[in-house]
Amino acid sequence: MSVLKLDAQPRSLTGRKVRQLRTQGLVPVVVYGNNQPAVNLQVSARNLETTLRHGGFSQLVQVDVQGGGSHNVLVREIQRHPVSHAFVHVDLYAVSMTEKQRTTVQVVSVGKPTAFLTGFTILQEKDAVEVEALPADIPASIEVDVTALELERPITAADLPAIPGVEYLDEPAEILFVMLAPRVQEEEEEVAEAEGMEEPEVVGRGKEDEDEE
Repeated sequence: MSVLKLDAQPRSLTGRKVRQLRTQGLVPVVVYGNNQPAVNLQVSARNLETTLRHGGFSQLVQVDVQGGGSHNVLVREIQRHPVSHAFVHVDLYAVSMTEKQRTTVQVVSVGKPTAFLTGFTILQEKDAVEVEALPADIPASIEVDVTALELERPITAADLPAIPGVEYLDEPAEILFVMLAPRVQEEEEEVAEAEGMEEPEVVGRGKEDEDEE
């Protein structure tokens, strides 16, 4: 499996001074874990966005530090600005390549249900599942075949594909995808029921008016 790479530079600015980095298109990051002292680094916001888009939310990332040294990390926490959504700070967890890690991986549907009919809808109940694997074996995403999906037969964690070195931690009965029937008939029945309830009220008001007159 290919390893994502991210270039970084040592960072001397900390605290409120890191705001200066953001105006330069840089993001303050910290690497910690694996019994190593925390390391303050800075990375390009554009390069970070590209790395995450290619699977960096769950996949192993190799951080190459300018001047020497590298870290094998998993992204642990991403802080963004509430309005602009720009990166504020990122935590990177250093891992040992020989120790299994627990993380969540995005689930993506592939195929089309054989029993799919016009008007029906496929609803994804879970966007990601929890896995345990060696860092190099963690996939960027997991493709789930939904061709067997039916109205009465959801796709569950038991249907996840076998991936060498990857153990799924979700309960097998955990629902991932379901098929929903169109609500047209149900909505028509609700409208008819509502109209049936309104008519007696109108008649009742009419009788009351006649009594008053």
